[in-house]
Amino acid sequence: LSWSRPRTALFLLCIYLLAAIPYVVTNQIAAWRGVSLFNPEHFIDGMIPYMPWTIVFYFSFYLYFPVVAWFGSGDGKRRIEGFVFHVYLTLSTWLACVVFIAAPVKISLRDHVTLDDGIFDPFLESLYNADPPFNSWPSLHVFQSLLIALVIRRWMIQDGKWTNAHSIILSIGWGLLALSTMGIKQHYIFDAITGCVFALLVWFYLCQPKLNQTEH
Repeated sequence: LSWSRPRTALFLLCIYLLAAIPYVVTNQIAAWRGVSLFNPEHFIDGMIPYMPWTIVFYFSFYLYFPVVAWFGSGDGKRRIEGFVFHVYLTLSTWLACVVFIAAPVKISLRDHVTLDDGIFDPFLESLYNADPPFNSWPSLHVFQSLLIALVIRRWMIQDGKWTNAHSIILSIGWGLLALSTMGIKQHYIFDAITGCVFALLVWFYLCQPKLNQTEH
């Protein structure tokens, strides 16, 4: 509690970075195994067009983590809540990684992608080369960003700073992020839906009860 706010925010960010290691490992293991237990593709996946411009919102995902670390590094009780949230964010991400290993699904949508020397092509190519098409469901982009959005909303309400404008901006920003996972053919709609469900279960049954306990 005596640390400076930047140091605390960096510490919280490092807690989450522990989750990145299992993600990379499980994705490589799934790609090496080459096993896909089922095909969750829905006709809606075919109706969603390939939208390379949504890669911008896909990468906006990585801004959520320094933002929530800064929010969670405030003074007093907020700092305790920030620590608790990051612990459960990390643990629930590890749980998702167990799903990636136990029920792997290969994403077979990249044949919809057309790289034709557009402005977004280098970003898409780097993503596809670095990220094998596994670790499909639940979508971590959807799950983690929704969980972060929920805790930021909670903290802003507690501080009396939450407004309708914040609600609209966050909803649009998060909605475009979720859309981007399907717009660049990185995920099925099934992955996005299960990501939402997983986030809400973690929020209402793990995170929120633990955060409420810090108030007593």
